[in-house]
Parts: sequence; C-alpha cells; structure tokens
Amino acid sequence: MATVRPARPWFRIALLLYGALNAILYAGLLPLWDGFDEPFHYGYVQYLRTHGSLPVLGRAVLSDEIIQSLDLVPASYAVQRNVRRGIAFDAYFALPEIQRIGLRRRLEQIDTRTASGPSQSPNYEAQQAPLAYAVLAPFDAFWARAPLTARILRLRLVGALLSVLLIWLATFRLARKMELQESIPLAVMFLVFSSQMFYATVCHIANDWLAVPLWTLLLSEAVAFYVKPKAAASIRLGLCLGAGLLTKAYFLTAVPLAVPLVALCCLRRRLPWRWAAAGTALCLGIAGPWYIRNLLLYRNLTGMLETAVGIPFAQLARAAGRVPWPRALLGTARTSMWMGNNSLFMFSSKTVNLMLFLLFAAACLYVIHAVRHRLPGPERPLLAGVLCFVAGLVYFAVLTFWSTHGAGISPAPWYVQTLLAPGLCLLFIGLSEHQRLGTALHLAILWLWTYVIAATYVAKLIPFYAGFTTSQVRLADLPGWWERLLTGSYGALDTAALLPPVALLLMTAGVATMAVTLAAALSRNFLLPPSPFRWTLKD
Repeated sequence: MATVRPARPWFRIALLLYGALNAILYAGLLPLWDGFDEPFHYGYVQYLRTHGSLPVLGRAVLSDEIIQSLDLVPASYAVQRNVRRGIAFDAYFALPEIQRIGLRRRLEQIDTRTASGPSQSPNYEAQQAPLAYAVLAPFDAFWARAPLTARILRLRLVGALLSVLLIWLATFRLARKMELQESIPLAVMFLVFSSQMFYATVCHIANDWLAVPLWTLLLSEAVAFYVKPKAAASIRLGLCLGAGLLTKAYFLTAVPLAVPLVALCCLRRRLPWRWAAAGTALCLGIAGPWYIRNLLLYRNLTGMLETAVGIPFAQLARAAGRVPWPRALLGTARTSMWMGNNSLFMFSSKTVNLMLFLLFAAACLYVIHAVRHRLPGPERPLLAGVLCFVAGLVYFAVLTFWSTHGAGISPAPWYVQTLLAPGLCLLFIGLSEHQRLGTALHLAILWLWTYVIAATYVAKLIPFYAGFTTSQVRLADLPGWWERLLTGSYGALDTAALLPPVALLLMTAGVATMAVTLAAALSRNFLLPPSPFRWTLKD
C-alpha cells in the first residue's frame, strides 16, 4: 500500500500564494476590455455607483467614459463586431510606438467626471443578478478619481484575489466534509490554479469571480448536510444558495439539488421540518425579491432576452434534436480548456486534445469506482450537483442554438469553470482507486497542466499582447521574442497591458518556478493512496 506523507500547513499556503500570483499576473497582463464582455460588466458596477439603483435592461446605458475608452484600446474582431469600436489588434500592433503611447496617454487622461455621463449604447448585461457587482461598487466609488486603467486593474484584483481565496477555502472544506485524503484537494487546487480559463473567467470585471467559488462552496454545504444534517447545516445551505442565486441565474440549476436533498434527509432520518423551513426561508429572503423583480420587469425569472416572451418549450424541444451535439460537446470542451480571452485565439490543438484525453481517462476510472462501490455516501450530493449544472449547460446550449438560429451551438466556456474544482475532486477519487494507472494519469495530468500554465504566459499571451505574433506560435521564434523582451524592447506590451512589462516578466518567472516546484513536490510527496476516503459500503 502506498504511503502518503501528511501535508504541512505551508503547502496549502504555497498553493494559495501560487493562485494569487497567477491572478495578479493575469489581471495586469490583460488589456483593458479584453475580458469577456468586460465593458458591459463594468458598466453595471459603475451604474450602481453613479445612480445608486439597480440597472434595468433596455434602459441602462454605458457611461460616456467607457465609450471614449473603447476607441483608444486594442480589440479583437469579435469585440469590434459587437460594439463597433476599438482598434483591431493587428492594426494596433502596426502603429508606431509614439502613436501607441499617445493612445495610452489619452486613455489615462479621460475625464473621470464622464463616468456620470450617459452614452447612447445600451448595456446588455443589465439583467444580471447584483451581488458580485454590489461588492465591487464601493471600491469603484473609493477609486472614482483614479484614471480608468488604474481603477479597472484594482477592481480586477479585488475580484480575482477574493475568488482565489474563496475557491481555496471551499475546496478544502469540501474535501474535509467528504473525508478525502489530503493529496486529493492539494492536487485539485494545483490544477485549478494552473488552468488558464479559470483566470480568464475570474480576472476581469464580471460576476463570475464570485459565482465560480460559490458553486463549490454550495456543494460543500450540500455534502455537509447529507453527511450530518443539522439546523446549522440547513441554514448554511440556504445561505449559500441564496447568495448564489443573487450572483448568477445559473444557480437555479442548484434548486433541483437542494430541495430534494433537504426533503429526503428530513423524511428518511425523521428530522424536524423546521430545519428545512429555516434554510428555505433564508434562501427566499435573500434571492426572492430579485426574482420577483425579474418577473415584474421581464416576465421571466432570469431576465434573459431570449426568454423575454416566455419559454417556447415546443420550439426548444425541436431545436434540441437539431443541435450538432458531438461538435458542440467537443467545441465546449476545447474552449473550456484554453481560450485567449476576447481575442479568441487557441492553444495547440494537440495539447488541448491530450488534456481532454487524460480527463476522459480519469472520468472512466471514476465511473468504474462509482459502480464498484455503489457511489459512496458523500459523493452522491456532489455528483448530483455536477449533473444538475451539466443539465443547465445542455439547456443553455439548446437555447443558444434556438435564439441564434443555429449560429451558436454551445454554452460559454467560462460557465464550465464552475465545475472545475468539484469535477476534479470526483476524478481524483477515481484515480485513487487504481494504484498504477491512477498514479500514472495523476502524474501526467499534473505535469501537462504545469507545462500549459507556463506556456500560457511564455509562448502565448505575452508574445501576443507584445505584438510579436497574431498567429500560431512557432518554437523557433520564441528565443528571438524573449531576447527582445529581456533587453527592454517590449513591443506593444507597455501600452496594451495594465501593469509595467518588467513586473509582468518577473511574475511570469515566479509563476513558472512555483508551478514546477509545486508539481515536483506533489509528485514526490503526495502520491495517491489506494483509498481516498474512510467511508464504507454500508454508508
């Protein structure tokens, strides 16, 4: 039997620092508005600050400050088609340095008083649930007189660092409630903090920075209630669900998990129904007013434009049969592994396919484990929560296909990041049941993710935002690019990124060093044991 050395507290802290360093690097490297729909999400935060009220879809508009800034920043063709503003990246990179410096100076000199001036551009994110934006709004007010670039960077860091801390706490809490060997949450946290799409999701201003860790925390409370149902556990579950529903509408997919879970525990274990009532009342008290508002304003729960006239179930059912599911599944899986922000460029297809193959192999081992052990107790609510969210993704894929008349076939890849930590917990449980194959897959996954996070900065994002390439990276070009970077010829990086190039390069070296060091420590000291939990079959 393999032995597992107990983890020291410093290793958990090292993982947290690794995630925080990645978050700072990513937020500072990402050019203004190259995060997914970021100007519209920031418009929501700014509206809360300047108006002191919730925006209404169809009435709320972007500020004049945001509109002015959009004409001064590099933008992908997708953003240009969407907002009809911005300078295409290849055109921006072709500008003389003096012109790029002039654009950056004009960007930083935009009058902050224009934040209160309305434009003619509607904010299509105004229907979003308010909690994540409400957390950022006081910081936006505190930094209201700072230049827009500094303000956006600071708000990104607030959300990203909180997200890293929350998902770190939630994952270790989930593992503790499931009584997993510590090697599993350590490996899971390393992979989460080595995933480019995690940072692409939480390191720009939006509501995902709060939604992603909240889902893991919600599942940890569902497991806690299942394992040891108490009044306090019911209240915590209701609090997490209410906060999630007030953060993002996709938490509606957790209702089919939470309600039957509480009801079954009360029925089978003869628990007082007042426990369930307390949690339900708390959830409804937190999120109920928001969804009543949606019904009154938009005549649907989510406020989505696609369902503003109701949910056409018959049309959606017919559309579900026409969705090219294999292509949709593969496209979602690939973009969920790696996608270059709003610029939409991709990592090597061979590398991404290898990542997917390793995860698929781990999933097969988990299925064997689940069948062999008849799904041990604490895994049931966790797996149920993952499946509920997957069902929500399927619904959204059908809704997207129907509303775009076939142009869109898959849900947004940043939605899938919500499953990252809980899904990896399940996969590593499966790996731990198979001594040799599980350990081999564990090491392969560990080192492949290490390579990808290092290459994300070294070979992809930094060369792209420096303007050295707008196409597939060739290995032969990397030495020349990095010679230019290290000798102070930063290309467009000093005007496109929000942090100075020297700071970005130093943090890149720190991230790569920490990734290799942590992967080596996990490989040597934290090999997976044969049994990841102490639950017996009778449980």
